Amino acid sequence: MNFLVAADVRRRTVMKFGEIIVITVLCTCAVVSAQSKEPVRAELNGLRVIIDPDSGGLLELEYGGVKMLKSTPGNASLLDAAYPGHGFEPLRLGTRYSKDARVEIADGGISITWQTLGMSRAFEAKGSVMATVQIRPAVDGRSVTMTASIENKSGLDIPQVLFPDLDGLQPFAGLDGTELRSCGGVQKPFRDLSLPEDDGRWYASRRNWQTLKSGAYDKSMAARWLDMGSLQGGFSLFPKLWSWGPLTEADEPTTDRVLLHLSQSDQTLRLMCEHKALIRPGEKWSSPEYVLTPHRYGWAKGIEPFRVWVADNVARPHPMPKHLRNTLGYRSVWMAQQYAVADATAPTVVWHFSDLPELADECRAHGLNEMVLWLWGPWEIPDQPSPQLGTLAEFKQSLAECRAKGVNVSLFVSVMTMLNPIPARYGKTDGLEDWGYHTDFIPMLRPYYGKASRGSFADPNHPGWQEDITASLLKMVKRGWTSITWDQDMHKPASPNLETIFSKVRAAASKKNPEATFAGECLNNLDLDSRWLDYTWNWALFDERMDWRALVNAYPTPRFNVNVGTSPRAVKQLFADHLFLNVLPSKPDGINGSARITEHSGLSKALNQCANLHQQFQIYFEDGQLVGDSILSEPCPEARVNGYVLPDKALVVVLNTGTQPRSIALKTTMAPWLTSPSHRYVITVFNESGAAQAIRIESGDSWQETMPVLAPNELALIEIVPQK
Repeated sequence: MNFLVAADVRRRTVMKFGEIIVITVLCTCAVVSAQSKEPVRAELNGLRVIIDPDSGGLLELEYGGVKMLKSTPGNASLLDAAYPGHGFEPLRLGTRYSKDARVEIADGGISITWQTLGMSRAFEAKGSVMATVQIRPAVDGRSVTMTASIENKSGLDIPQVLFPDLDGLQPFAGLDGTELRSCGGVQKPFRDLSLPEDDGRWYASRRNWQTLKSGAYDKSMAARWLDMGSLQGGFSLFPKLWSWGPLTEADEPTTDRVLLHLSQSDQTLRLMCEHKALIRPGEKWSSPEYVLTPHRYGWAKGIEPFRVWVADNVARPHPMPKHLRNTLGYRSVWMAQQYAVADATAPTVVWHFSDLPELADECRAHGLNEMVLWLWGPWEIPDQPSPQLGTLAEFKQSLAECRAKGVNVSLFVSVMTMLNPIPARYGKTDGLEDWGYHTDFIPMLRPYYGKASRGSFADPNHPGWQEDITASLLKMVKRGWTSITWDQDMHKPASPNLETIFSKVRAAASKKNPEATFAGECLNNLDLDSRWLDYTWNWALFDERMDWRALVNAYPTPRFNVNVGTSPRAVKQLFADHLFLNVLPSKPDGINGSARITEHSGLSKALNQCANLHQQFQIYFEDGQLVGDSILSEPCPEARVNGYVLPDKALVVVLNTGTQPRSIALKTTMAPWLTSPSHRYVITVFNESGAAQAIRIESGDSWQETMPVLAPNELALIEIVPQK
């Protein structure tokens, strides 16, 4: 850590105790007044910070000689709040409207105090709103922490706070090179949010505004972490909030959105962390602690403090079963369509229980050791198999045969959507909607005239529903059906809730079978699901532009699924990204999971290739750290590049995503990831069959690797081993 200010620094002591760094900084307290008109400058853990002495706004952030944020005194921000009570509803309070801020350099950090936050419009004050922001070096020696507090001494409510409010972010790696990455995806905001001309959007809506939201089904952010930068460096940002964090009066998280605005005036970006905090007159509010980590190299360096934060908070009561760590994913099997009538001329039963052992053989042959059964039983009775599919004895025998073949079977249960007449039993008489589907329907999903599958969403806090569902699932466990996939994993903070059920059922299942799995459709709380789920069953569709590598890096559980129909490209890219494949090929015009894998030769071949590579390089996928394209020092167009790092070696997986055969050149540096005392590395290149194509020794910690010519959608791998 280092700390430089316009003050007399008298002593600096650094002591290391294991992984803990203790730093003492003694300096003369410096209070900067507005009269000086000189910007306040400080350096915290290498991050150079410049504060406007009058407004207290953030003028500059610089790290490693790169200005990541540069604002003007009129736009410099840090804290902003909604203040609608004057009759002018858009009225705001904030740094940029304030005067006479007190900026204090003391105790190893920066303190900024506003006795009265300024207003965006000239109205007579109805009291004052006081605020303080603290910016301090973090004990990790690489980050800074940011906190804010507000005391509402006025007579009006404050319904929203923006903090940190970072205005003036620069495209410091160019319009195409400066990326904003989250656990749900990646974008180029200075390019994507740019408005070359007004496109006449609805009312005041413009494409230069964007909202990112945490939650597994919202691919914009997924978790409360983001990174802005390039392969040369940038900064990561996250709040120290686990699970729900503070809640609104409606029991919704106050802090789960980030707002973006690209200025049409100067093309700088404003990044605002929103808090739906209702601060009434006389009340005080404090923000969570935000961790801002400036970094060299790619996003995988910036995410390291967040990964530590996740590991410190997960606290899983049941470890992930071993077989899920060495598989490409799982296969979903639709046993029947939703209306499973016995009709020989147009059967709606897709698979019988007697088919399961043969499907298990096909799974094992394609690197899959988990199988999820949909529609194996009546929708409304989760502990009974459907008689249309076979007898109870056949069901039990087939499950035993699958286990003997090394394929675990998980039973999909859907009890959150209660079909009529069940909702009335638990006091639900409204909100009914139809979720019916069948290939004879037009359209196949949710036709307006569908009635038989009409139902209502369950209230997981209802004691009667809790009791009945728990009893039903425990009955399954007692019968030996210990692996369960839960539909619609919608958590609620109040108790009893889904965690109440999960804790009982998982404990019973693990006691009966230590290798029992528990999966689910993660809807709204990834942090809680990282505690309970081994993997997800989400409607996550493959898109060549998708990027969930940060999620895989930070959250070891649940293993996050993406669905695969028949695309070999999807199989290879998901394998390279270490995402969990949910393989569910369909027959022509049929429902998901209705076809054999071998009916699609391209899918079958790609699964076999990736399964063999996964087994050959299993130590990297099981124990290595995914750093993605951060293994590169320069972008590699039309290629998917992923690094996996162990303490003593690394693996790089390369996929040609272009449309033409070509030789791919990778520029990389080992400095952030591996250390070689001799600065020499043994480089081995493998083709997608796992055969070594070339072995050589490379001198120096940075070099360019030119791959053999790869066909479109062809894989290659590079193993890098430092020499002593």
